[in-house]
Amino acid sequence: MPSQIARRVTGGLLVLAFLALVMLVATSPHRFLYDEPFFANYVPLLHQYGLTTEFMNSLTGTVGPLYAFVHLVFEPFTQLQPVRMRLVNVLLLVTVAWMLAAWLKRQKGSDYGVAGCSVLVVPMTWVLAGMALSEMPALVFVTLSLYLQLRGLESLERGRPVLVWFVASAVFLGIAVWGRQPYLLLSGVPVLAALQDRRLRIPALIFVGAVMALAIPLFIIWKGLVPPSHHHVQQGLSPTHGLISLGYTGICFLLLAPRFKWLPLKVSIGLVMLTVAANASLGAFVLYPVRSVVDRYLPPSAVSAYGSLCGSLFLSCGVVFLVTLLRIIWGGREDLIRVTVNAGLLCVAASPTFVAHQYSSRYTAMSLPYLILAAQPWRDWGLKTVITASVGCGVGFLSLLGYFSQ
Repeated sequence: MPSQIARRVTGGLLVLAFLALVMLVATSPHRFLYDEPFFANYVPLLHQYGLTTEFMNSLTGTVGPLYAFVHLVFEPFTQLQPVRMRLVNVLLLVTVAWMLAAWLKRQKGSDYGVAGCSVLVVPMTWVLAGMALSEMPALVFVTLSLYLQLRGLESLERGRPVLVWFVASAVFLGIAVWGRQPYLLLSGVPVLAALQDRRLRIPALIFVGAVMALAIPLFIIWKGLVPPSHHHVQQGLSPTHGLISLGYTGICFLLLAPRFKWLPLKVSIGLVMLTVAANASLGAFVLYPVRSVVDRYLPPSAVSAYGSLCGSLFLSCGVVFLVTLLRIIWGGREDLIRVTVNAGLLCVAASPTFVAHQYSSRYTAMSLPYLILAAQPWRDWGLKTVITASVGCGVGFLSLLGYFSQ
């Protein structure tokens, strides 16, 4: 299939996918589902206590108060009704896609519109944008932070001042941390870029200081990394969760940029065999992606086998993609923009390592803007791109439908 036709077909597919998302949300149940009640309660708590330490310490979810601030702005429209609050998240997804397209347009990409809309190819995006959950407000601010940081690097390439760009980027990243704490890891990305270019040392130092200045007061009030209501949750490290997240990221990367020669075949096979052997010796790890869909269509015996297979598959994908991403970062180390995007993707995708009590693919989806930009240089428009885009959108649609059908 010629690239121009493939691009147009993919664009049409994404338009239909967006209409399907809006339809699913508009016809969704008029009650809060899954984790929505924990976060929807943030706005009434803000009304009750105001912006005080009592409010901060009364949060019923695991994340910061950014969700409450954003939905407070939209309250005149939503009246805190579930369907309308979900539509706000759809609007926020449109904002993220627009910012990504704006950056790609600056890079003279002819397919910037389709690339920006490819957020819907990432299956987890459908749940984030289709439900009244906490990730979308933070995603908007982290995408804006990334955009400003890349503008700063663009200015550096042209010999112009960069400090204002980096300060603005740091402020928005600090705000994003008030929505999802793992984004704090992104404060180290400019430091990595500064190791490559000495001109970034002072901007990187100020960037880190500004992010910390905004984030640390939140943790001081909580006396921890999560609200007091969740201090009992197990703390610690979970490399397994990190590898699973990287596995999800790698699969989404392939949906965006279907290509199968990232590593030499022998290296890939060796990594898979070592991972499977390690998983078998340490105790079989099981995983149930899109569990809501699987439980509806597979018998119990098949569900068990599905979990064992996916466990080894995702751990193997995680190891292979980790090596691949490190190789991409090293190979493009002279390009500060590519280093920033790919290192940021690694930071967010690996952040579930620090969440020991559980893993959710929503944690991986927080890397969405980095994932879209990291995959873009590798996209080769053709029939396989259309097929993988269809698969990604289809899985996302079924996943969201599964939550709404419960």
